[in-house]
Amino acid sequence: MNFSVIIATSQKRTDWLINRSLLSVYNQDGINKSEWSVIVVDDNKDKSEFVKVQKQVDFLRNKLNLNPTDFPTTVIKNRRTQFMSGTGAWNTGIFEANYISPNGFISILDDDDEYLPNHLSECVSAIKSDSVAVFQRLIWYNNEKSTMNVDLTKECLTAENFFIGNPGVQGSNMFFKSQNFVDIGGFDEALPNTTDRDLMIRFLLKNELTKIEVIEKIGVIHYNHKRQKVNNDIPRKQQGLDLFYKKYKHYFSEEAYLKSLSRAKKCFNYTPPNR
Repeated sequence: MNFSVIIATSQKRTDWLINRSLLSVYNQDGINKSEWSVIVVDDNKDKSEFVKVQKQVDFLRNKLNLNPTDFPTTVIKNRRTQFMSGTGAWNTGIFEANYISPNGFISILDDDDEYLPNHLSECVSAIKSDSVAVFQRLIWYNNEKSTMNVDLTKECLTAENFFIGNPGVQGSNMFFKSQNFVDIGGFDEALPNTTDRDLMIRFLLKNELTKIEVIEKIGVIHYNHKRQKVNNDIPRKQQGLDLFYKKYKHYFSEEAYLKSLSRAKKCFNYTPPNR
């Protein structure tokens, strides 16, 4: 079985990419490194950053004395929707990985997050013969040095829960069978944010919960920093939630909609149009 890690990078966060996210991949324990490939997708507006990313990847590999067969890594340009929420970059990498190995699994990682050393081995160990996804718990590290555990359980994985909020699955703890990801069309590139919830709603509506595994142990660190990102740009968050509710409101109950609006108001000061 073949596996791929997909890392999308943007906004000149190359330092985080190299010294945090990619380093955490190369430092994974308990896996056959020759079974894993890494695809870094460059979504930077500055075209010169692409060459910088390539050089820094090579430098890191040499520094760690990696063999060519250990996590062979390719840097490619985003060939789809650019500079909006990273969805085009994710889809570029994931569809590429699926083309190379349609029966493989893909693991996603943001360029500003990191895996704990056993994350990938624990995901692989959780795979059963009919598994379509594995999700491991993550922990948030906030800028003010506080932390927040996200207590994901299998019972939380319902489409309605992702309509109301997010019970604990986001880019960096997604681990999918690549063909099942492709079968739902990948990330919605029309959304400026709220893309993880959108993806999980579609995935859960199409795939049986019995084929999804949850590891109730922390395996990923999400850094909730203050630099620009899709969820702290409030005007764009308003736009994204408008589109999200337009897309999904009719699928769910009024009670679920009101719960979702209450959360959106609390987290993002969101008010729906004409309300």
